Amino acid sequence: MSRNYSATRLQAVPVSHGQFSLLLFTFLILLMAYQPVRADQSSSKPVSVVELFTSHGCSSCPPADEYLASLIAQDDSLVALEFHVDYWNQLVHGAAGNWVDPFSSREFTDRQRAYNARPLDGRPGVYTPQIVVNGQYAAVGSDRRRINRFLDKAKAPAQIALQVEPQEDKQLTVQVKHLEKSRTRLWLVVYDLHERTDITAGENKNVTIDNHHIVKSMTQIGKTLTGDAGLTQQLSVNVNLADGEGCSILAQAVLTGPVQGAVNCPRS
Repeated sequence: MSRNYSATRLQAVPVSHGQFSLLLFTFLILLMAYQPVRADQSSSKPVSVVELFTSHGCSSCPPADEYLASLIAQDDSLVALEFHVDYWNQLVHGAAGNWVDPFSSREFTDRQRAYNARPLDGRPGVYTPQIVVNGQYAAVGSDRRRINRFLDKAKAPAQIALQVEPQEDKQLTVQVKHLEKSRTRLWLVVYDLHERTDITAGENKNVTIDNHHIVKSMTQIGKTLTGDAGLTQQLSVNVNLADGEGCSILAQAVLTGPVQGAVNCPRS
């Protein structure tokens, strides 16, 4: 069955300059609203990870501890971790004796040594206080000017985009997106948010020290992950945090290699 479609004559409607401007503005707003968004646009945020190696037995460490606290206060997206090493514990400081740092661990000393067995820009070596930025740059932990420069220099897009969502039964779902072809391992870092300690011996005798994000444990999540650019993988991890604890997740191909991605766990 054939149908006849008659032509309809369109009649021009005069539009004022003001009306035209309004129509054009509305069109541009709609165009911007419907622009396609790249899947990795929001997840390629530059990585900023600061690891401070410190000790209660070190008299030059409190200024570095204070600096780390200021960095945490300035940027809650910064992954800031405080590792207490154990090689100061047996050092006797004259009549003040020695102080055994209650937060210290040989594991954290080994982490610092492993970092410094690799090429690091800046001032490598095993000493306290030392800050390592993104697993690539080293500086004296109280050298704010140099560390700020390293933080600016390290602002490269992440290789691994991490997103963490809390689930029921103290589970976290970790979404891992490879922004480029990569191989990585994920590490769950659990820390005390804040502790205040009265030091009664050693170099810091009679000093009260505030520490923040004091690492308690560092555990690998699952197995090594490999993927091409754009691949998204998902893992679940059980995290039983006590009051006053927090956690972060790091992506590093090796335990002390350059940081590929990082995120702080959401706080309840």
